[in-house]
Amino acid sequence: MMQGRKRTIVMSVFAIALLLPAAARANAVPGPVDVARAKQLRARAEALFENPKNWRKAARLLEASAEYRAADDAEAYDCLVSAGRIRAALEDYDDSERPFKAAADHALARGAVLDAAQAYLFAAHAAKADSDMKTAHELVEKARLLSNSPLLSATQRMNVLEQIS
Repeated sequence: MMQGRKRTIVMSVFAIALLLPAAARANAVPGPVDVARAKQLRARAEALFENPKNWRKAARLLEASAEYRAADDAEAYDCLVSAGRIRAALEDYDDSERPFKAAADHALARGAVLDAAQAYLFAAHAAKADSDMKTAHELVEKARLLSNSPLLSATQRMNVLEQIS
């Protein structure tokens, strides 16, 4: 019984490693981190939320804020997801897919499996809205693989799987 569990854990970890592109692993090494600049950019973006005419600029500022954050800073994920949501609200689905994928890669690099699965599902919705069914299916499959992670609770796993079905 224990050997079966070990095999499942090893296979899950291997699957997660395969999902994490080499570029994302390279980006996991902190680049030029400037937390003050990142906070300033995020604040500027949030000040633009009230006027939909400024949402594209807000999305760009949020993505820039994420670039100035450390690899283990969960706020980078939040900024990227927010940028993706803004672009999706503007029906700019092709451009919304990019920050969602970056958010997923960021989450995987810091070991946040649930966040990664969620971001892949957001990206899949964007791909589907952009009529890119092949990419949508690939992204859903990544989320499905992550749902098998031993790092997720049964409730978290069910949450991901319910979003897929």
